[in-house]
Amino acid sequence: MFKSIFKTGIRAIYNVSENPSFVSEPWYIYPAKHKSSGQAVSVFIFDKSKFEAQVNRICASSSNTKNPKVIINECYELLKFEISQLAKLKHPQILTIFEVLEETKSKLLFVSESVTDNLLTVNVSKDLDELSIQKGLLQMAKGLQFLHNYCQIIHLNLQPSSIFINSQGDWKLSGFRFLQNLNEISPSDRDNFYIMNNSSVVPFANLNLNFTAPELIVDSSQKLDTANDIWSLGCLIYFVYNNGESLINCFDSNSISDFKTEFRKFENKFYNHRPSELKYLLKDVPDKLYHVYSQILAKYPHDRLTIDQFINLDFFSGSMIKAMWFIDEFSTKSTDEKLVFMRGLLQTDQTTNTTLLEQFPSGFKTSKILPLMIDLVVSELSILSAKSIDTDTDEAISLALTITLSIGSKLSSLTFQDRIYEHLFKDESKTKKSNQKDIFNKLINASVKIRLNIVENLSTLVSKLNEKQLSALIKQSLSLFLTSAPTEANQQQEQIKLQETFLHQLNLIIEKLDFPYIKNTLFPLICQVFKTTTILSTKLATVDTFGMLIDKRIIDKVIVCEQLLPILQNLKSRNKKIIESVLRLFVKLCESEHVSLDLDSIVESILPECFKLTFGCNDCSQSEFKTYMKMVHQIQTKLIQSKVNSLPTKTRDSSVNTPASNFESLINTQRLNEGDKDQITRAPQTKSIMQPTRKPIETKSSMSNSSTKPKTTTPLALKPKQKAAPKKPLSFGAVNNNNNTNNTALLNTLHGTFNKPPKDEDEDEFDEFQNAEAIKEASSINWNTEAQKSGIASSQQGTTQQTTNYPPGFTSSMVLTPNNTGKNNRITNKPASNSKNSDLLDLL
Repeated sequence: MFKSIFKTGIRAIYNVSENPSFVSEPWYIYPAKHKSSGQAVSVFIFDKSKFEAQVNRICASSSNTKNPKVIINECYELLKFEISQLAKLKHPQILTIFEVLEETKSKLLFVSESVTDNLLTVNVSKDLDELSIQKGLLQMAKGLQFLHNYCQIIHLNLQPSSIFINSQGDWKLSGFRFLQNLNEISPSDRDNFYIMNNSSVVPFANLNLNFTAPELIVDSSQKLDTANDIWSLGCLIYFVYNNGESLINCFDSNSISDFKTEFRKFENKFYNHRPSELKYLLKDVPDKLYHVYSQILAKYPHDRLTIDQFINLDFFSGSMIKAMWFIDEFSTKSTDEKLVFMRGLLQTDQTTNTTLLEQFPSGFKTSKILPLMIDLVVSELSILSAKSIDTDTDEAISLALTITLSIGSKLSSLTFQDRIYEHLFKDESKTKKSNQKDIFNKLINASVKIRLNIVENLSTLVSKLNEKQLSALIKQSLSLFLTSAPTEANQQQEQIKLQETFLHQLNLIIEKLDFPYIKNTLFPLICQVFKTTTILSTKLATVDTFGMLIDKRIIDKVIVCEQLLPILQNLKSRNKKIIESVLRLFVKLCESEHVSLDLDSIVESILPECFKLTFGCNDCSQSEFKTYMKMVHQIQTKLIQSKVNSLPTKTRDSSVNTPASNFESLINTQRLNEGDKDQITRAPQTKSIMQPTRKPIETKSSMSNSSTKPKTTTPLALKPKQKAAPKKPLSFGAVNNNNNTNNTALLNTLHGTFNKPPKDEDEDEFDEFQNAEAIKEASSINWNTEAQKSGIASSQQGTTQQTTNYPPGFTSSMVLTPNNTGKNNRITNKPASNSKNSDLLDLL
């Protein structure tokens, strides 16, 4: 864990991967990132320990070799020379060095731009299409042009392992171990240059003879010249187009004898045929190069093409190659040139019905064009002032944004979020500590045209972003999509187009937004646009949006009643297109099961408005008016059917009580207001007179034939009445002789009311009657005698007797006197107690 503390130099600055991405002899290339900036780089590492052990082993097995230390030192000097030349020579087509060579006890290492492959390790058939190869060959030729024309340097080691491919797909020259500067070599030394003088037992210290010009090996004529690289270039072209096969294929690429044998075979096949007959030899090399291949691989150096002639071939004159080359030099172009180029990328070719942008290889678009467009947008926004944006900058940002989103539509969601969203659309206003606005906030506030580009590509954002990212993007920019700032008054046409485009695209994002936001923010904004706009197409677009929200069940009854219906009722326009759209909207509202408007709302709010709109339209034809009335009739039919369905099939007489036939009908008849005051039968209001209620006698006839109905009793007037005297006196409360005996015991209890102990005059006599149980029985009563005294006789007795009828519990001695008569007038007899209290309660 403490190992990283002692790291110095390159390993202290960069986080280097543990495993190499590929090997380019003698270097192991590791992907790495700068610790502070996060820039992706490649670290080239040469293991000195392994190399020295290998050289010692080779020298030990052969007696004709040099001293191992001499060989090792020569190789180290060769590698150091290579890296120093790479660091010295600066060109877009030469590998860029970030950190120069660093030497430790066991390693040689340096840092370059990020590279992913070389031509020896790349899968040509999978990773390189024809256009990418064509562009790469042109880039390689541009690098050679720089060396030949401006530096007077011969590469001399042009082979697949010397051409690296960076992360953007560009081909970069490297392998400068054998550079020959013609300015430092005399003409005689050029003629006497032999590669035999530089032979070594170490493979990478020798030239690869499969890609070396034959004059350096087999001829005695002029040797060292820039034409040597043209031969190597021709061999390299064949290698790339034929999937790694060499034109001159030596068994040992360092063996001169093998090369001479293979070269003689090549001579007999190549130089004795016409260009059109070279198909069997050149195989997959493009036909356009057949006529120049004899010049590229001419036997004598002075017969070969120069690098300038090679670059000017018709093979590189296609529009795609020129466009790709323009992109490589994009940063050096003027604003006008950039605008013309970006417009051309988006123009549709009528023959292929595709844009030039779509014809580029996908790898080229993602590795070259996409970073270029993002950098353009970010750089322009970073220097944008608070003042209004100028026309050229506005168009440049809009075009770059359109190209970016067009390329992003072909990317995966994760790649889109990493390559585009994080740089342009992420809301960082809340996360940044500085007061500087984030890029997206600047982007949407820059101009209406830029916002229009975002809305037009809303489908791409929906498909590539998750709901949280998309929701945050829409919420931050919604008000700018539907309203315009005062400073943008001169962009009225773009603002109208922006509003209508957003309303038409709203169905793509509406389900990604939460309901409270729709109810409180989005829908009120749409209603505001409907109320304030005077543009017919915009008003129609808002009505269509309302219909879409109803169809998708986004808005409910509350939103419709509180927000939608009021603005529709205040509609002043009587344009026939608007009337037709609004009527169709009303039909949707009435038929929507989700909104489920009640009949009152439809009758009071919608139906009158329908008639008002229909009969207020004066610019419609008869057929159009009939169409409007059909929609109104459709609403009426819906209302009538709903009302009919809510009514019963037959009317009921509320005065007739029909017994319930099932459980549902039974509980439906239950009234919740049964305890209302006006529903209760009033009891007698007289409190001074109490009369026990006769307990019904259970008989078979009464139980089987009729049901007991509640009866109301009225108090009896206290007056003498002539009654027929019974043959046999009945007890109090008896109606016939059968229950005469049964009532005797009950009536004994009532005797307690005759002989009460003296009490306060204010006490209620009803309370004394209720407390009769607590009074001990003083004496028994002859009820036959009492019955004669009370004068109450049964209606069934035949004899009559003149008696005075007193209320129950009263006798003739209980004559009411004024209060000033004193207590002597009270009855002092104590009532008898009765054990049958339950029977008494039933009787009462």
